[in-house]
Amino acid sequence: MEHGDLFPADRVEPDLLDLYLNSADENGVNKLDIIYLFGKEKLENIQKSLSKATGLAFVTVDFRGEPITESTSFCHFCSRVRNDPSAFERCKSSDAFGSIQAAVTKKTNVYFCPCGLLEVAIPIIVRGHYLGGFIGGQIRCNDAPDTVSRLSSVMHSNRSEESIHQYQDLMDEIPVYSYEKFLDIANLVFLVINQLTENEISQHVQEDALKKKIKKCQSLNQRYLKENMQKTRELQEAKVNCNEFEILDLLTSLMNLSIIEHAPRTSAFLGVLTDYARYKYAEKGTFVPLADEVEQAVRYLALQQEKLGDRLAFSIQIPAEMQLEPIPTGILLPFVKNAVYNGVMLQKEGGMVTIRGTQRGQELVLEVMDNGPGISQAEIDIRYELYKDMHEGYFIDLGMQYAREKVKQLFGDAYNIVTESSHTKGCKSTLILPEHHEEGIE
Repeated sequence: MEHGDLFPADRVEPDLLDLYLNSADENGVNKLDIIYLFGKEKLENIQKSLSKATGLAFVTVDFRGEPITESTSFCHFCSRVRNDPSAFERCKSSDAFGSIQAAVTKKTNVYFCPCGLLEVAIPIIVRGHYLGGFIGGQIRCNDAPDTVSRLSSVMHSNRSEESIHQYQDLMDEIPVYSYEKFLDIANLVFLVINQLTENEISQHVQEDALKKKIKKCQSLNQRYLKENMQKTRELQEAKVNCNEFEILDLLTSLMNLSIIEHAPRTSAFLGVLTDYARYKYAEKGTFVPLADEVEQAVRYLALQQEKLGDRLAFSIQIPAEMQLEPIPTGILLPFVKNAVYNGVMLQKEGGMVTIRGTQRGQELVLEVMDNGPGISQAEIDIRYELYKDMHEGYFIDLGMQYAREKVKQLFGDAYNIVTESSHTKGCKSTLILPEHHEEGIE
Protein backbone atom coordinates (compact mmCIF):
# COMPACT_ATOMS: atom_id res chain seq x y z
CA MET A 1 0.00 0.00 0.00
CA GLU A 2 1.61 3.22 -1.18
CA HIS A 3 0.69 6.55 0.28
CA GLY A 4 3.70 8.57 -0.82
CA ASP A 5 5.79 10.81 1.41
CA LEU A 6 4.24 12.51 4.36
CA PHE A 7 3.70 15.96 2.93
CA PRO A 8 5.57 18.74 4.75
CA ALA A 9 4.07 21.90 6.19
CA ASP A 10 3.25 23.42 2.81
CA ARG A 11 1.64 26.48 4.34
CA VAL A 12 4.81 27.37 6.20
CA GLU A 13 7.42 29.63 4.59
CA PRO A 14 10.29 27.30 3.46
CA ASP A 15 13.06 29.51 4.86
CA LEU A 16 11.35 29.72 8.25
CA LEU A 17 10.77 25.96 8.29
CA ASP A 18 14.39 25.17 7.42
CA LEU A 19 15.59 27.57 10.09
CA TYR A 20 13.27 25.94 12.60
CA LEU A 21 14.29 22.37 11.71
CA ASN A 22 17.99 23.19 11.89
CA SER A 23 17.83 25.05 15.21
CA ALA A 24 17.66 24.05 18.85
CA ASP A 25 15.74 25.41 21.79
CA GLU A 26 17.26 27.32 24.72
CA ASN A 27 18.17 24.05 26.44
CA GLY A 28 20.02 22.75 23.40
CA VAL A 29 17.30 20.23 22.49
CA ASN A 30 17.06 19.57 18.76
CA LYS A 31 13.68 20.75 17.53
CA LEU A 32 13.65 17.91 15.02
CA ASP A 33 12.31 15.64 17.72
CA ILE A 34 8.84 14.08 17.88
CA ILE A 35 8.43 14.68 21.62
CA TYR A 36 9.50 18.32 21.28
CA LEU A 37 7.19 18.73 18.31
CA PHE A 38 4.04 17.19 19.82
CA GLY A 39 4.69 16.63 23.49
CA LYS A 40 4.16 13.22 25.16
CA GLU A 41 0.73 14.09 26.55
CA LYS A 42 -0.56 15.28 23.19
CA LEU A 43 0.74 12.16 21.45
CA GLU A 44 -1.05 9.96 23.95
CA ASN A 45 -4.27 11.96 23.52
CA ILE A 46 -3.97 11.50 19.75
CA GLN A 47 -3.49 7.77 20.27
CA LYS A 48 -6.61 7.60 22.47
CA SER A 49 -8.72 9.49 19.93
CA LEU A 50 -7.53 7.33 17.04
CA SER A 51 -8.02 4.16 19.04
CA LYS A 52 -11.56 5.15 20.01
CA ALA A 53 -12.43 5.93 16.38
CA THR A 54 -10.79 2.89 14.76
CA GLY A 55 -10.72 0.15 17.41
CA LEU A 56 -6.96 -0.28 16.93
CA ALA A 57 -4.24 -0.21 19.57
CA PHE A 58 -1.52 2.42 19.22
CA VAL A 59 1.93 3.29 20.48
CA THR A 60 4.38 5.95 19.24
CA VAL A 61 8.04 5.14 18.64
CA ASP A 62 11.02 7.42 18.03
CA PHE A 63 13.39 7.21 15.07
CA ARG A 64 15.21 4.31 16.78
CA GLY A 65 11.98 2.33 17.15
CA GLU A 66 11.90 2.84 20.93
CA PRO A 67 8.42 3.45 22.45
CA ILE A 68 8.08 7.03 23.70
CA THR A 69 4.44 6.93 24.84
CA GLU A 70 2.31 4.70 26.99
CA SER A 71 0.47 2.14 24.90
CA THR A 72 -3.19 2.80 24.15
CA SER A 73 -5.94 0.14 24.03
CA PHE A 74 -3.52 -2.78 23.86
CA CYS A 75 -5.47 -6.02 23.84
CA HIS A 76 -5.18 -8.41 26.80
CA PHE A 77 -3.24 -10.86 24.68
CA CYS A 78 -0.55 -8.34 23.69
CA SER A 79 -0.35 -6.95 27.21
CA ARG A 80 0.28 -10.43 28.65
CA VAL A 81 2.81 -11.35 25.96
CA ARG A 82 4.71 -8.06 26.40
CA ASN A 83 4.92 -8.72 30.14
CA ASP A 84 7.04 -11.76 29.33
CA PRO A 85 10.65 -10.46 29.04
CA SER A 86 11.68 -12.85 26.26
CA ALA A 87 8.51 -12.27 24.26
CA PHE A 88 8.65 -8.54 24.83
CA GLU A 89 12.02 -8.28 23.11
CA ARG A 90 10.52 -9.83 20.01
CA CYS A 91 7.52 -7.48 20.17
CA LYS A 92 9.84 -4.49 20.47
CA SER A 93 11.87 -5.73 17.52
CA SER A 94 8.63 -6.05 15.56
CA ASP A 95 7.72 -2.44 16.33
CA ALA A 96 11.19 -1.32 15.33
CA PHE A 97 11.02 -3.33 12.10
CA GLY A 98 7.69 -1.80 11.14
CA SER A 99 8.81 1.76 11.88
CA ILE A 100 12.19 1.34 10.17
CA GLN A 101 10.56 -0.11 7.05
CA ALA A 102 8.20 2.85 7.02
CA ALA A 103 11.15 5.21 7.48
CA VAL A 104 13.21 3.60 4.69
CA THR A 105 10.38 3.52 2.18
CA LYS A 106 8.81 6.73 3.53
CA LYS A 107 5.48 4.99 3.14
CA THR A 108 2.91 3.38 5.40
CA ASN A 109 3.98 -0.19 6.16
CA VAL A 110 1.42 -2.95 6.83
CA TYR A 111 2.71 -6.25 8.24
CA PHE A 112 1.91 -9.20 10.50
CA CYS A 113 3.69 -9.18 13.86
CA PRO A 114 5.47 -12.38 15.04
CA CYS A 115 2.28 -13.37 16.89
CA GLY A 116 0.27 -13.15 13.66
CA LEU A 117 -1.62 -9.93 14.35
CA LEU A 118 -1.98 -7.34 11.59
CA GLU A 119 -0.27 -4.00 12.31
CA VAL A 120 0.55 -0.75 10.52
CA ALA A 121 3.51 1.60 10.92
CA ILE A 122 2.84 5.18 9.86
CA PRO A 123 6.02 7.29 9.48
CA ILE A 124 6.24 10.87 10.66
CA ILE A 125 8.56 12.52 8.15
CA VAL A 126 9.21 16.22 7.73
CA ARG A 127 11.35 17.47 4.85
CA GLY A 128 12.96 14.06 4.50
CA HIS A 129 13.67 13.81 8.23
CA TYR A 130 12.19 10.71 9.88
CA LEU A 131 11.05 11.65 13.37
CA GLY A 132 9.35 8.42 14.41
CA GLY A 133 6.12 6.65 13.74
CA PHE A 134 2.72 5.54 14.92
CA ILE A 135 2.41 1.77 15.37
CA GLY A 136 -1.19 0.63 15.33
CA GLY A 137 -3.17 -2.54 14.87
CA GLN A 138 -3.32 -5.70 17.00
CA ILE A 139 -6.21 -7.16 15.05
CA ARG A 140 -6.71 -10.50 13.32
CA CYS A 141 -7.08 -10.65 9.55
CA ASN A 142 -7.81 -13.73 7.44
CA ASP A 143 -7.87 -12.30 3.91
CA ALA A 144 -4.56 -10.41 3.69
CA PRO A 145 -2.59 -11.10 0.47
CA ASP A 146 0.62 -13.13 0.58
CA THR A 147 2.63 -9.98 -0.25
CA VAL A 148 2.10 -8.66 3.29
CA SER A 149 5.22 -9.30 5.44
CA ARG A 150 4.90 -11.96 8.12
CA LEU A 151 7.53 -11.46 10.80
CA SER A 152 6.92 -14.85 12.41
CA SER A 153 9.14 -16.34 9.68
CA VAL A 154 12.11 -14.14 10.58
CA MET A 155 11.51 -13.63 14.30
CA HIS A 156 10.83 -17.19 15.38
CA SER A 157 11.22 -18.03 19.09
CA ASN A 158 10.18 -21.17 20.97
CA ARG A 159 9.51 -19.14 24.11
CA SER A 160 7.28 -16.76 22.16
CA GLU A 161 5.40 -19.66 20.61
CA GLU A 162 4.73 -20.98 24.10
CA SER A 163 3.28 -17.59 25.07
CA ILE A 164 0.98 -17.63 22.08
CA HIS A 165 -0.36 -21.07 22.98
CA GLN A 166 -0.56 -20.14 26.64
CA TYR A 167 -2.76 -17.11 25.91
CA GLN A 168 -4.72 -18.59 22.99
CA ASP A 169 -8.02 -17.86 24.70
CA LEU A 170 -7.06 -14.17 24.82
CA MET A 171 -6.06 -14.33 21.16
CA ASP A 172 -9.57 -15.50 20.29
CA GLU A 173 -11.00 -12.32 21.89
CA ILE A 174 -9.19 -10.09 19.38
CA PRO A 175 -11.57 -8.76 16.68
CA VAL A 176 -11.21 -9.80 13.06
CA TYR A 177 -11.00 -7.07 10.39
CA SER A 178 -11.07 -7.53 6.67
CA TYR A 179 -7.88 -6.46 4.94
CA GLU A 180 -9.77 -3.81 2.95
CA LYS A 181 -11.24 -2.32 6.13
CA PHE A 182 -7.81 -2.26 7.75
CA LEU A 183 -6.35 -0.45 4.74
CA ASP A 184 -9.14 2.13 4.92
CA ILE A 185 -8.37 2.71 8.60
CA ALA A 186 -4.63 2.93 7.85
CA ASN A 187 -5.37 5.51 5.14
CA LEU A 188 -7.49 7.53 7.55
CA VAL A 189 -4.88 7.44 10.30
CA PHE A 190 -2.17 8.38 7.80
CA LEU A 191 -4.11 11.46 6.72
CA VAL A 192 -4.86 12.45 10.32
CA ILE A 193 -1.22 12.10 11.39
CA ASN A 194 -0.17 13.94 8.25
CA GLN A 195 -2.39 16.92 8.99
CA LEU A 196 -1.55 16.99 12.69
CA THR A 197 2.16 17.01 11.90
CA GLU A 198 1.72 19.86 9.47
CA ASN A 199 -0.30 21.81 12.00
CA GLU A 200 2.26 21.26 14.74
CA ILE A 201 5.16 22.31 12.52
CA SER A 202 3.25 25.39 11.38
CA GLN A 203 2.36 26.33 14.95
CA HIS A 204 5.94 25.87 16.19
CA VAL A 205 7.34 27.89 13.29
CA GLN A 206 4.87 30.70 13.93
CA GLU A 207 5.60 30.63 17.66
CA ASP A 208 9.34 30.73 16.96
CA ALA A 209 8.89 33.59 14.49
CA LEU A 210 6.77 35.45 17.06
CA LYS A 211 9.37 34.85 19.78
CA LYS A 212 12.08 36.19 17.48
CA LYS A 213 9.98 39.27 16.70
CA ILE A 214 9.29 39.82 20.39
CA LYS A 215 12.98 39.39 21.18
CA LYS A 216 13.89 41.82 18.40
CA CYS A 217 11.30 44.32 19.67
CA GLN A 218 12.65 43.96 23.20
CA SER A 219 16.18 44.49 21.92
CA LEU A 220 15.10 47.55 19.93
CA ASN A 221 13.18 48.84 22.92
CA GLN A 222 16.27 48.52 25.13
CA ARG A 223 18.33 50.32 22.49
CA TYR A 224 15.76 53.10 22.20
CA LEU A 225 15.60 53.40 25.99
CA LYS A 226 19.37 53.81 26.12
CA GLU A 227 19.30 56.32 23.28
CA ASN A 228 16.46 58.20 24.97
CA MET A 229 18.41 58.30 28.24
CA GLN A 230 21.44 59.59 26.35
CA LYS A 231 19.37 62.27 24.59
CA THR A 232 17.77 63.22 27.90
CA ARG A 233 21.21 63.65 29.46
CA GLU A 234 22.38 65.70 26.49
CA LEU A 235 19.28 67.90 26.73
CA GLN A 236 19.83 68.40 30.45
CA GLU A 237 23.47 69.29 29.83
CA ALA A 238 22.42 71.72 27.08
CA LYS A 239 19.95 73.38 29.46
CA VAL A 240 22.62 73.65 32.16
CA ASN A 241 25.18 75.09 29.75
CA CYS A 242 22.67 77.43 28.14
CA ASN A 243 21.39 79.27 31.19
CA GLU A 244 19.22 82.01 29.65
CA PHE A 245 19.00 83.97 32.91
CA GLU A 246 22.76 84.04 33.27
CA ILE A 247 23.15 85.23 29.67
CA LEU A 248 20.48 87.95 30.07
CA ASP A 249 22.00 89.08 33.36
CA LEU A 250 25.44 89.41 31.78
CA LEU A 251 24.03 91.29 28.81
CA THR A 252 22.17 93.68 31.12
CA SER A 253 25.36 94.26 33.12
CA LEU A 254 27.28 95.02 29.93
CA MET A 255 24.57 97.42 28.74
CA ASN A 256 24.64 99.24 32.10
CA LEU A 257 28.41 99.42 31.90
CA SER A 258 28.24 100.91 28.40
CA ILE A 259 25.85 103.59 29.66
CA ILE A 260 28.19 104.45 32.55
CA GLU A 261 31.13 104.64 30.14
CA HIS A 262 29.11 106.80 27.71
CA ALA A 263 29.14 104.29 24.81
CA PRO A 264 25.68 104.84 23.28
CA ARG A 265 26.29 102.69 20.19
CA THR A 266 27.46 99.76 22.30
CA SER A 267 24.53 100.31 24.66
CA ALA A 268 22.06 100.26 21.77
CA PHE A 269 23.65 97.11 20.36
CA LEU A 270 23.51 95.35 23.72
CA GLY A 271 19.88 96.44 24.13
CA VAL A 272 18.93 94.83 20.84
CA LEU A 273 21.00 91.74 21.68
CA THR A 274 19.29 91.45 25.07
CA ASP A 275 15.83 91.63 23.50
CA TYR A 276 16.92 89.11 20.84
CA ALA A 277 18.16 86.63 23.49
CA ARG A 278 15.11 87.19 25.70
CA TYR A 279 12.71 86.34 22.84
CA LYS A 280 14.86 83.43 21.71
CA TYR A 281 14.77 81.70 25.10
CA ALA A 282 11.21 82.63 26.07
CA GLU A 283 8.45 80.01 26.24
CA LYS A 284 6.30 80.87 23.25
CA GLY A 285 4.11 77.84 22.52
CA THR A 286 3.45 76.47 19.04
CA PHE A 287 2.06 79.67 17.48
CA VAL A 288 2.82 83.36 17.89
CA PRO A 289 1.62 86.48 16.03
CA LEU A 290 3.48 87.10 12.80
CA ALA A 291 4.53 90.51 14.16
CA ASP A 292 6.58 88.86 16.94
CA GLU A 293 8.54 86.67 14.51
CA VAL A 294 9.13 89.59 12.15
CA GLU A 295 10.33 91.75 15.06
CA GLN A 296 12.82 89.02 16.03
CA ALA A 297 14.04 88.89 12.43
CA VAL A 298 14.51 92.69 12.49
CA ARG A 299 16.57 92.37 15.68
CA TYR A 300 18.79 89.80 13.98
CA LEU A 301 19.22 91.99 10.91
CA ALA A 302 20.02 95.00 13.09
CA LEU A 303 22.73 93.05 14.91
CA GLN A 304 24.20 91.86 11.62
CA GLN A 305 24.05 95.43 10.29
CA GLU A 306 26.28 96.53 13.15
CA LYS A 307 28.83 93.98 11.97
CA LEU A 308 28.51 94.47 8.19
CA GLY A 309 27.74 98.18 8.16
CA ASP A 310 26.71 99.52 4.76
CA ARG A 311 27.12 96.09 3.20
CA LEU A 312 23.73 95.03 4.62
CA ALA A 313 20.42 96.71 3.95
CA PHE A 314 17.00 95.27 4.67
CA SER A 315 13.36 95.98 3.94
CA ILE A 316 10.24 94.73 5.75
CA GLN A 317 7.04 94.72 3.71
CA ILE A 318 4.30 93.16 5.88
CA PRO A 319 0.73 94.56 5.58
CA ALA A 320 -0.83 95.70 8.86
CA GLU A 321 -3.74 93.24 8.46
CA MET A 322 -1.26 90.32 8.54
CA GLN A 323 0.56 91.36 11.71
CA LEU A 324 -1.70 89.48 14.12
CA GLU A 325 -2.01 86.30 12.03
CA PRO A 326 -0.61 83.33 14.05
CA ILE A 327 2.29 81.42 12.52
CA PRO A 328 4.44 78.57 13.90
CA THR A 329 7.32 79.78 16.05
CA GLY A 330 10.85 79.67 14.69
CA ILE A 331 10.07 79.08 11.02
CA LEU A 332 10.89 82.55 9.62
CA LEU A 333 14.27 83.43 11.16
CA PRO A 334 16.34 80.52 9.69
CA PHE A 335 15.59 81.76 6.15
CA VAL A 336 16.49 85.33 7.11
CA LYS A 337 19.81 84.03 8.49
CA ASN A 338 20.37 82.08 5.27
CA ALA A 339 19.78 85.23 3.21
CA VAL A 340 22.50 87.04 5.18
CA TYR A 341 25.01 84.20 5.54
CA ASN A 342 24.75 82.57 2.09
CA GLY A 343 23.64 85.70 0.26
CA VAL A 344 24.75 89.14 1.37
CA MET A 345 27.95 88.09 3.14
CA LEU A 346 29.26 86.26 0.04
CA GLN A 347 29.38 89.48 -1.95
CA LYS A 348 32.11 92.05 -1.36
CA GLU A 349 29.65 94.84 -1.94
CA GLY A 350 27.00 93.19 0.26
CA GLY A 351 23.32 93.28 -0.61
CA MET A 352 19.67 93.64 0.35
CA VAL A 353 17.42 91.29 2.39
CA THR A 354 13.67 91.72 1.89
CA ILE A 355 10.88 90.16 3.98
CA ARG A 356 7.53 90.46 2.23
CA GLY A 357 4.09 89.19 3.21
CA THR A 358 0.94 88.82 1.13
CA GLN A 359 -2.46 87.17 1.50
CA ARG A 360 -3.48 84.91 -1.35
CA GLY A 361 -6.98 83.51 -1.00
CA GLN A 362 -7.01 81.50 2.22
CA GLU A 363 -3.20 81.42 2.41
CA LEU A 364 -0.50 83.55 3.98
CA VAL A 365 2.61 83.88 1.80
CA LEU A 366 5.89 85.03 3.33
CA GLU A 367 8.89 85.64 1.11
CA VAL A 368 12.49 86.09 2.26
CA MET A 369 14.65 87.38 -0.59
CA ASP A 370 18.26 88.44 -1.07
CA ASN A 371 20.14 89.72 -4.11
CA GLY A 372 23.26 87.73 -3.36
CA PRO A 373 25.08 85.29 -5.68
CA GLY A 374 22.13 82.88 -5.61
CA ILE A 375 24.16 79.72 -5.04
CA SER A 376 22.25 76.43 -4.80
CA GLN A 377 22.18 74.10 -1.82
CA ALA A 378 24.47 71.70 -3.70
CA GLU A 379 27.00 74.51 -4.18
CA ILE A 380 26.69 75.45 -0.50
CA ASP A 381 27.39 71.84 0.50
CA ILE A 382 30.51 71.75 -1.67
CA ARG A 383 31.71 75.13 -0.35
CA TYR A 384 31.56 74.04 3.28
CA GLU A 385 32.28 70.33 2.85
CA LEU A 386 35.65 70.47 4.63
CA TYR A 387 34.14 72.31 7.63
CA LYS A 388 31.46 69.63 8.21
CA ASP A 389 29.42 70.92 11.20
CA MET A 390 32.02 73.44 12.33
CA HIS A 391 30.51 76.57 10.76
CA GLU A 392 27.44 78.74 11.26
CA GLY A 393 25.87 77.69 7.96
CA TYR A 394 25.50 74.10 9.22
CA PHE A 395 23.18 75.24 12.02
CA ILE A 396 21.31 77.61 9.71
CA ASP A 397 20.62 74.65 7.41
CA LEU A 398 19.40 72.59 10.39
CA GLY A 399 17.03 75.42 11.28
CA MET A 400 15.62 75.53 7.74
CA GLN A 401 15.13 71.73 7.69
CA TYR A 402 13.37 71.90 11.06
CA ALA A 403 11.11 74.69 9.80
CA ARG A 404 10.08 72.66 6.73
CA GLU A 405 9.34 69.57 8.84
CA LYS A 406 7.37 71.64 11.36
CA VAL A 407 5.15 73.18 8.65
CA LYS A 408 4.50 69.76 7.13
CA GLN A 409 3.67 68.19 10.50
CA LEU A 410 1.31 71.01 11.46
CA PHE A 411 -0.46 71.57 8.15
CA GLY A 412 0.19 68.49 5.99
CA ASP A 413 1.69 68.11 2.53
CA ALA A 414 -0.46 70.89 1.06
CA TYR A 415 1.81 73.49 2.71
CA ASN A 416 5.55 73.76 2.39
CA ILE A 417 8.58 76.05 2.29
CA VAL A 418 10.32 76.31 -1.06
CA THR A 419 13.76 77.83 -1.65
CA GLU A 420 14.80 78.91 -5.17
CA SER A 421 18.22 80.13 -6.27
CA SER A 422 19.30 82.07 -9.34
CA HIS A 423 22.79 83.35 -10.13
CA THR A 424 21.20 86.49 -11.62
CA LYS A 425 18.43 87.16 -9.10
CA GLY A 426 19.73 85.76 -5.81
CA CYS A 427 17.81 83.47 -3.47
CA LYS A 428 14.12 83.45 -2.48
CA SER A 429 12.46 81.31 0.20
CA THR A 430 8.66 81.15 0.06
CA LEU A 431 6.66 80.09 3.14
CA ILE A 432 3.05 79.17 2.33
CA LEU A 433 0.78 78.83 5.37
CA PRO A 434 -2.98 78.53 5.89
CA GLU A 435 -4.87 81.60 7.07
CA HIS A 436 -6.87 81.33 10.34
CA HIS A 437 -5.46 77.83 10.79
CA GLU A 438 -5.57 77.29 14.56
CA GLU A 439 -9.11 75.93 14.50
CA GLY A 440 -8.05 73.07 12.23
CA ILE A 441 -4.85 72.13 13.99
CA GLU A 442 -4.79 68.61 15.46
